[in-house]
Amino acid sequence: MRISLGWLKKYVAINVSPEELAHSLTMCGLEVESIEYLGAKYNHFVVGKVIDVQKHPKADRLTVCQVDIGAEKVQIVCGAPNVAAGQTVPVGLIDAVVPRDQHDPNGNPLKISKVSLRGVESNGMICSEYELGLGDDKEGILVLEASAPIGVPLADQLGVNDIIFEIGVTPNRPDALSHIGIAREVAAIQNIKLMLPAIDVQTNDTSISDLVKVIIEDVENCPRYSGRLISGVKIGKSPLWLERILESVGIRPINNIVDVTNYVLMECGQPLHAFDFDKVSNGTIIVKSGIDDFNFTTLDHKERKLRPDTLMICDDKKPIAIAGVMGGENTEITQSTTRVFIESAYFLPRSIRRTAKYFGLSTDASQRFERGADPEITLWALNKAADMIISIAGGTVLGNSIDVYPNKIKEKEIVIRISKVNELLGITISKKEIIDLLTKISFKLSNKESTKSNPDLLSLLVPSFRPDIEREIDVIEEIARMHGYDNIPVHEITKLRLSENNPPKDFLPIIRDCFIGAGLQEIVTNSMQPISIATLASDNVVKIANPISRDMEALRTSLLPSMLEVIRENIFKGNSSLRLFEIGKTYYHHHSIIGEYLPQYSEKTQLLIAFTGNQNPLRWDEKPRNIDFFDVKGEIESFFQKIFLDNIKFIHYPNTNALSERGVHIEINKEYAGMVGYVRKEILKQFDIENEVIFAEIDIEKIINKIKIKRHYTTLPKYPSMIRDIALVIEPNITMDKIEEAIKASGTSLLKHIELFDTYSGKQIGDSKKSYAFRLEFYSEDHTLTQNEIDGVMNNIINELEHKLKAIIRR
Repeated sequence: MRISLGWLKKYVAINVSPEELAHSLTMCGLEVESIEYLGAKYNHFVVGKVIDVQKHPKADRLTVCQVDIGAEKVQIVCGAPNVAAGQTVPVGLIDAVVPRDQHDPNGNPLKISKVSLRGVESNGMICSEYELGLGDDKEGILVLEASAPIGVPLADQLGVNDIIFEIGVTPNRPDALSHIGIAREVAAIQNIKLMLPAIDVQTNDTSISDLVKVIIEDVENCPRYSGRLISGVKIGKSPLWLERILESVGIRPINNIVDVTNYVLMECGQPLHAFDFDKVSNGTIIVKSGIDDFNFTTLDHKERKLRPDTLMICDDKKPIAIAGVMGGENTEITQSTTRVFIESAYFLPRSIRRTAKYFGLSTDASQRFERGADPEITLWALNKAADMIISIAGGTVLGNSIDVYPNKIKEKEIVIRISKVNELLGITISKKEIIDLLTKISFKLSNKESTKSNPDLLSLLVPSFRPDIEREIDVIEEIARMHGYDNIPVHEITKLRLSENNPPKDFLPIIRDCFIGAGLQEIVTNSMQPISIATLASDNVVKIANPISRDMEALRTSLLPSMLEVIRENIFKGNSSLRLFEIGKTYYHHHSIIGEYLPQYSEKTQLLIAFTGNQNPLRWDEKPRNIDFFDVKGEIESFFQKIFLDNIKFIHYPNTNALSERGVHIEINKEYAGMVGYVRKEILKQFDIENEVIFAEIDIEKIINKIKIKRHYTTLPKYPSMIRDIALVIEPNITMDKIEEAIKASGTSLLKHIELFDTYSGKQIGDSKKSYAFRLEFYSEDHTLTQNEIDGVMNNIINELEHKLKAIIRR
């Protein structure tokens, strides 16, 4: 964003150097990337007056001019066809460097020197606008206004003896995309008064409602639409001062009407658009969407196909502009235009962002609407433009302005905690000081009753030009900016002594290596999703205030929906056997402990693995087998072994959740850490997936907290182990973890391993029964086990199974 220092001084009395001002702006979050001194390239250029013009004695196309430059008269040989006596002209003196890309025979910038042209001495150069870098006209010299004082520096006369700050405005600061926006910041940080110009628009008594009718059909995407009608204007070039100031901030002059709208845009940040009102059918303006399969030609003379969600400005017969992005060729301002309708509206950021992205159009207007314009400035900008137009292009403002604003946008109210401000900033700052700092940048105090009784709470109204201020932490950032980052003392952070059980910071790469080594493929998906997808797993959704599109309205509450989209795309492309994993963040919105005005959010790091299709590739010597639940469960068990995590239990859960219908919970030291299960059939149907998908979802933080970094090693057993098998018949509602728990409870310390090696169900044991066979391994660390010793332990195990679980032992 190019900001003119001279322009800024219209609103604030700046009394520091450009370098000091640049530092102050940078330290308050508006980084000044460069400072450009525009007048420097016009050193040794002055305003002159041509006194006499004579033909060159030896060249038909040259003339010999006598030019008054104030201090003296000089002779200059000129080749321009339009030079004439009495003209006021720009003169380059000896040692001046021509600003436009012109070079001498050696490739150096062209420096004006005393020369002899065909035998006649020339002591300077009368310049064209092209040579001065002010335009593209090369055909003749630039003729200045006759009233221009002779001998003054050309930069002063052109209004380009200015200083330009190139400011890197971050996407969250649309209020800084204007000179008034920057002036507001300067006034706050320099503690000086902001002086906004008074506007007094002269109008006649015409009833504007008889001439113009504005209808907003899409109120959601266009909450406010204002306009003014000006008649009797004369289209032409803008005054030199207006062209120069626009060029200095990077805007190409077009004509006096368009230049005024661009001037107001750069002044206050409100985009305007000018329509040739005689081309608007029946004086009707309709703001609507839903136009499909229509080819619309924009001002850049390109035909664009509209889609239904494109917000359009229409008359009662046709579209006439793409709202907030670009006008239409069919209502363009031309030399024959005499009646101009000026539009000043507020459009919803996401609507304009979606439209600009679809058409690949990024304009000065769309950039501001996308980030969030000020809905309360439409009339001020409109009146400023009308006042400028009648002074520059003539004409009459017909009647009052039109302002259709059916549902006034409410001021945002945010409650902050004084204690939280001091805690986060590491300073002690009083409530009064906070109020003083925030009122400098247009915050107002609210009369919220629920905060009056608590001295720690402060209720504030956010200014309409700050759409980026959404929550308490945003306000605290503003307090830090206004207090001054330089004024926040540096505190040495005490180095913490980490426990030996703290996991390494690079644990996530270890997890990735485990699953990649096991043959799984990692995917990375977007954290932002449509609301309809984000709410599949939980209603505690974090909604995005200004989403880029409807596909990115909320943050995900589970990794599974995105994984299913990847699976669907792979199956569609013929890859139906998949073993995938992802490590990513999930996000949740919780109710505030203080009230509705302090929402709380949390995030988790999750691991998700999902299998579908065949477990093994197609081979001649092995039949393909579909992936099942135990493949995924086994992968998780293998992972836990690799990271030395024990005390794991897989607990069957009968109740389903939003995404799964059959499975187990994973517990580590009796604390829930994740789950393994089948994706619900209705969810698969929603994603057009016919194959079964089995998945595991793990809370990474729960795992990390249980890992023991310090390992304890034991020697290999010195004495032989003994193996016993046991088979039992049991009711099907008895889960595996209960059986293993009963065996471990009665197996004493001699029981080291339990392994299930066979299952059976059938008529031989009864239709309602299940049979399990386990292999048990026993050994002692200090002696050789005897048969009698193990027989005693096995009897205890059998008694436990028979009495506690009503199992029948198969002998």
